[in-house]
Amino acid sequence: MSDATDIIRPILFVIRLALWISAVIVMGLAAWVVTHVKGYRAVFTLVIAVLTTAFYIPSFFTSCMSRNRGYMLPLDIIFYALWLSAFIFVAQTDNVLGTDNVGCNYFSWTLTWGCTRRNSIEAFTFLAFFWTLCGMCLEIANIYLHARQFRNVPPANHPEKPTVVRDGPAWTTPDAPTQTTTGTTARPASAAADEQNVV
Repeated sequence: MSDATDIIRPILFVIRLALWISAVIVMGLAAWVVTHVKGYRAVFTLVIAVLTTAFYIPSFFTSCMSRNRGYMLPLDIIFYALWLSAFIFVAQTDNVLGTDNVGCNYFSWTLTWGCTRRNSIEAFTFLAFFWTLCGMCLEIANIYLHARQFRNVPPANHPEKPTVVRDGPAWTTPDAPTQTTTGTTARPASAAADEQNVV
């Protein structure tokens, strides 16, 4: 298990970093749009980017933990759906009013810069969605590896406790009393040796 987690940890950290950078870029672009254009598509994308930037800071630490048990999986499931919705909202601006150019005007007053900005937001929104999906898959892999580790652990053997054998004597420890044929209990070998030393 250690070999698998050693491989997953750096990959998961890179994925978390790429997700966070994508969210920051989307946040900056969507914030500019919100200050100039009012609309639920830009506001929704901005809110998701801000929440991702804030909530995914602990993921940098959990991805480096040797005993990561999928702590970020619930957050990944939620933001997986949210980033997918944000990507759909941004992609819908292609067909605003049934024309191709109006969707670009949604993100700027000038058509040229509006298309560049919209395409950038759409690209980094998709990247954030993709990195969230990859992180969710690796968190599931961490949970599976952790469960497999505990399933394969052999039961603990305590030497101070006697082991009962079905087909042999009742006690198998060296100092344990053994049952003789006459029904009396024989003394342990160590106790007999101690008595001889005393004499």
